[in-house]
Amino acid sequence: MEKALEYILRKFPDHSTSMSDLYCTDEDFRILCEDYLTSVNTLEECRLKVLHDRTFENEFLQLSIELEKEILHSLRSRRK
Repeated sequence: MEKALEYILRKFPDHSTSMSDLYCTDEDFRILCEDYLTSVNTLEECRLKVLHDRTFENEFLQLSIELEKEILHSLRSRRK
């Protein structure tokens, strides 16, 4: 299983079936999930390295939040 899919399934367990289906059938959703995981991983690296550049850390925090919203929006749109 892809790392991005594994991560979002843990992050959003209530949507596991929908996410798995969407991840396997929708390339845009798959890329969105991969981007989200990359953003989350980068944010974690920033935190672990205790970077003094808070702007960089905040940018990835905001990016992760926006990507998370897009993932949930994709799921909601699919249900309609």
